[in-house]
Amino acid sequence: MLAASVLVATHLASGTAPADRYFGKLKMSALRIRYETMQLRRRYETHELLPDQTLHLLELTQDAYEQWAMLYPKDPWLASTGYAMAELYAELPGPEARSRATGLFVFVKSRYPTTSYARQSRDALHRGVAVKPQPAWALAPSPSPPSAAPSSPAPSPSSPIPSPEPSSTP
Repeated sequence: MLAASVLVATHLASGTAPADRYFGKLKMSALRIRYETMQLRRRYETHELLPDQTLHLLELTQDAYEQWAMLYPKDPWLASTGYAMAELYAELPGPEARSRATGLFVFVKSRYPTTSYARQSRDALHRGVAVKPQPAWALAPSPSPPSAAPSSPAPSPSSPIPSPEPSSTP
C-alpha cells in the first residue's frame, strides 16, 4: 500500500501520466495516443486509409489527447504529441482538418512555450496552414462512358471463321 502511494505521488509530482491510465472515448493510454498518431500518419501516407477515415480516427485520438493534457498538463510528452497530431491534420484535406491543425499548433505554442515544438508551431502558424484539396488517389474514379457495341457479335476464337464461298445467285 505504501509503495502504491509513493508511485502515485511520484507521478503527480513529475506530471507524467501513469502507463495504466486511459483517456478519451477509446480509453487510450498516453503511449497508445502517441503510437496511434504515428500509425495514422503512416497509413494515410501509404494510402491504406482515405482522408475521411484518417480524420475520423485522428479526432478520436485527439479526444484522448485533450483529456490527457487536462489531467496531466506537465507531462513532457504532450508537446511533441500535440505537434505530431497538428502536422497530420495539416496534411489532410478540407477546412475541418485545417481548423484542427491550427488549434493544436496554437495549443502547443501557448501551453509549452519553451519547447522546440512551440517554436515549430509558431513557424507553422506564421507560414499559414492551407486548406488542402482531396488528393487524386483518394478521389472516386468516374464511371467510364459505355463503349459502342458492335452491330454483330465478333466471332469467338474457338469457333471457326466461315470462309466466303462463291454465291450461286448472280
